[in-house]
Amino acid sequence: MLVDVHSHLMSLAFVRHLQGRPVPPVTRVEGDLFVTDCAPGLSIRHGAPILDVGHKLRDMDADGIDVAVLSHGLPSPDLLGGAEADVWAGRINDELARVVAAHPDRFAAWGSLGFGDTARTIAEVDRCLDELGFRGVQVWSNVNGRPLDAPDVLPVLEHIAERGAPVHLHPTVPLNRVGMDAAGLVLGIGFPVDTSLAVVRLVRKGLFDRSPAPRIVVAHLAGVLPWLAERLTAYLGPTDQFDGGGGRPFGSYLELLHVDTVTYGLDQLDQAYRRLGAARMLFGSDHPFAHPTEPRRILDLLPCSAADRELIRCGNARELLGLQPAVPRPDRG
Repeated sequence: MLVDVHSHLMSLAFVRHLQGRPVPPVTRVEGDLFVTDCAPGLSIRHGAPILDVGHKLRDMDADGIDVAVLSHGLPSPDLLGGAEADVWAGRINDELARVVAAHPDRFAAWGSLGFGDTARTIAEVDRCLDELGFRGVQVWSNVNGRPLDAPDVLPVLEHIAERGAPVHLHPTVPLNRVGMDAAGLVLGIGFPVDTSLAVVRLVRKGLFDRSPAPRIVVAHLAGVLPWLAERLTAYLGPTDQFDGGGGRPFGSYLELLHVDTVTYGLDQLDQAYRRLGAARMLFGSDHPFAHPTEPRRILDLLPCSAADRELIRCGNARELLGLQPAVPRPDRG
């Protein structure tokens, strides 16, 4: 069985809502595509693969994916700001809930949050978990230009941790974009750095030293963190220098993270596997943005035991997200 924890499905109503806005995010129509300008130098093309459930299911069948945990893609509703952000986060969640209800054997979902108002966002977390049956929530690497340890954002993450719910931490328009004036620079460099910065700031804030500790799945093999752990330890020192820190070497916090396996080469996946271990890795495809079947092909090539491969393919997702065991579809291995 193969469970994909990183698969995007956009709300067409949300994409259309962005048409005509005076500032990003703003959507325009180009032929049969919606093109959304998220920030200077970064535009996202939205077509059938990310907007149509039937297309998603066909791609899952072709890629051998049994269950996808759906999440909203860029742009995120928090970029709207204020009450509008909260309203659209709720609408996006309602739409995802209907999709999951229509295909309960193929889909689960991460909830979206607006962060327009802290109390309202916390209430939406509870609604996602208690009423909509979502497996956790998606949080972006910054919230409309504010770091995740900002005073109006951190209480939401603390509440999620208290609920014991998983978080999928996904990159967004980076906080720092100086010199990133092209999409390739934002996506290739800005995204992994912004995700890594978000985790570092949460570690420094002491979030991972509290009980219960957050259960965070960091997208894209945790950005650059596995490769900078020793450098961060050397320059940041033990966490007793931080707010609420527990005196641990900074690099040791990697042991508390989960990651999805979205990557672009076997060497990187192998290095992450050796550094983090199979118990911290969950398969992700980043559909529809990754090359078809490439994430699964790379995982199939990973030099690991059959037991470890099974953990990455589905075992960890079942445990962390509470997914019920299922029999693989007969046309897949």
